[in-house]
Amino acid sequence: MALDGVILDVDGTLVDTNAWHVEAWVRAFAAGGYRIPADRIALEVGKGGDHLVPAVLGPHTGRREREGLSETQKAAFLEIAAHERFTVFPGVPELFSALRQRRIRTCLATSSDDRHLDATLRSAGLDLRELADEVVTRSDAASSKPSPDLIEAAVDALGIDPTQCAMVGDTVYDGQASRRAGVVCLGLLSGGSSAEELMAAGMRSVWRDTGHLVDELDLALELASPGPGRLDRPWAERLMREALAAAREGLARGEVPIGSVIARGDGTVVARGWNALRSTRDRTSHAEMVAFRDAAGRIPEDARDVVLVSTLEPCVMCTGAAMEAAVDTIVYGLPAPADSGTTRVRPPESPDSQLPRVVGGVLADECRALFHEWLRVNGNPSQRPFVEQLLALTD
Repeated sequence: MALDGVILDVDGTLVDTNAWHVEAWVRAFAAGGYRIPADRIALEVGKGGDHLVPAVLGPHTGRREREGLSETQKAAFLEIAAHERFTVFPGVPELFSALRQRRIRTCLATSSDDRHLDATLRSAGLDLRELADEVVTRSDAASSKPSPDLIEAAVDALGIDPTQCAMVGDTVYDGQASRRAGVVCLGLLSGGSSAEELMAAGMRSVWRDTGHLVDELDLALELASPGPGRLDRPWAERLMREALAAAREGLARGEVPIGSVIARGDGTVVARGWNALRSTRDRTSHAEMVAFRDAAGRIPEDARDVVLVSTLEPCVMCTGAAMEAAVDTIVYGLPAPADSGTTRVRPPESPDSQLPRVVGGVLADECRALFHEWLRVNGNPSQRPFVEQLLALTD
């Protein structure tokens, strides 16, 4: 395990406040002339007002009404916090202590603003700011969850790469935001979501609450980062250069220059491949699939630390293969807007599979340059439209 940071949601994860947020929204909508049932609002808890209001009232909701309802909800929540005693979930101080003992830095990440976070902590009687190394709030993000902005702000605050972090959250929106930020998410049932809902949102695994997570912390950290290597940017660039070398070999053979390597969590490359559509006349011979075939028999069937690296963002087929192979991390260079699979696949349900974290944009300019070179030296008519479209969408 080589994890360096853990990001923790607050509401529903560390402090039992989700039901009170629902009540505050019920009051806010009522003040605006809307009778919205609590169970309808509960489905959206975990989002900030910028996403929750249009989700409930519809996308036509104007900015002024959205902001007005959000301000009313904030006032209602402050009133509730002033009169109620919020409950801290079991094992919260112990969780921070255990992470510190393992030299893992922590960051609180909440869609609440500073004023509402402080009100929550006063009511709970526990100053989480003193326990955490960093704190990011709604004011640090352009958009709330499920947008990745808040998670990305937390990663920046910790000063490490997304692949070195794990997120702990209780809603599907924590899972969705983490996935978009390239961060593994560990789920808790304490916020009211079911295990099935959290896993479908991309959680790596699920625990009952923070107390349960503390009891199984080493297992959780191993699931979040199963390999011994530190998955930082230099590590990703080193492996991408191996994939670029494979792409150049394909280019020399007249193929569209897409290369891929498969590595273990310690960085050892065990297989490589390049796009072979032209030579094989097999439309499934993408670089990643060729690499998977090359890896057959070289990786234990129960391995969970496998890394797939590709110079081009994997398609649906290759991303699906990565999930079936229980790949831990996908690293790609150039985005593939027209054929992206990393944002289009659903998390797997089989316990033998897992949703990889995805990190893109690694040495993207070098990956793109190979396609320009292919147009100059080859550019066969059958594959030229694909390359020209790709470059038009990414230049």
